[in-house]
Amino acid sequence: MKLSGKEILEILKTVNALGYRYFRLEHGDLKLEVSAELAGSVDAGKTNRDVGPAQEVELTDRPPAPEATGIPAELREISAKPPREGLVAVKAPMTGTFYRASTPGAPPFVEVGTAVESGDTVCLIEVMKLFSSIPAGTAGTVIEICASNEALVAPGQPVMWIEPKA
Repeated sequence: MKLSGKEILEILKTVNALGYRYFRLEHGDLKLEVSAELAGSVDAGKTNRDVGPAQEVELTDRPPAPEATGIPAELREISAKPPREGLVAVKAPMTGTFYRASTPGAPPFVEVGTAVESGDTVCLIEVMKLFSSIPAGTAGTVIEICASNEALVAPGQPVMWIEPKA
């Protein structure tokens, strides 16, 4: 089993998000072991675990450069500027697949013009079969939905814009 650096980082992000203190994966020649207890002994920002030739992965606390994410240029270039002043962005918290509905065929969580409250789920982001509900973050009205259903989104990319309640 060969995994790209991006896939390994996604596994590590998922393990971290789930709160595991220890994780071990062995499949064929691939051996990946993560332990929260080892975190203090790793050189600040990268691992020196042997992951095989041409598979070394640098792990850092800062997000990868946009061109290193594997996200197509057209997605990276989506403007983070609101279509007009005073709008609040709902941003993708991670690289993943954007879903407008809870299941295929279900109605979307929101449409343009939908009134939302701060904690209302407005979409899902899926990473490695783990679905995260994304809240509106503010009470108001959905003005624009920027991402297409099942599109790949990048961390910090606006997926929709909300006009806050006055």
